[in-house]
Amino acid sequence: MTDGKTAKRALSPRQKRYRFSLGFAAVIGAIAGVWLSADQPADRGAFEMAFTGSLSTGFAIGASLIWVVGLLISLAVYHRAIDDHEERAWLWAGLAGWYAFVFPAPVWWVLHRASLTPPVDAMQLFVFSMLVNAVVWLWLKFR
Repeated sequence: MTDGKTAKRALSPRQKRYRFSLGFAAVIGAIAGVWLSADQPADRGAFEMAFTGSLSTGFAIGASLIWVVGLLISLAVYHRAIDDHEERAWLWAGLAGWYAFVFPAPVWWVLHRASLTPPVDAMQLFVFSMLVNAVVWLWLKFR
């Protein structure tokens, strides 16, 4: 008989790796975000900080290294932890994100060359492609 409490099942090694990979990626992002905030002048707003002005050399080099190394570690652990269903969602989401970059980038560039749009902003294209990636991944993973 039970006393009305449900026992919490221990996480499998794969679940632990999966949670570690996502948690590690979140920590890397938090470190870069906190460091970016600390590196900026006090009178600079969040929107201005994210989209305008220069960055210090130390932050640019450090954040780039943290991004690349952190992402490599997180992805290596993530790919060891996912199952076939999530791998398929991840692959299709990655392809959709790639399409979200590859279609608008040359169009924007050509329109800019004709002075119809502002210069191409790689970060805007990156953010757009990551949003498409996230939507497709969530839809395929949880439908």
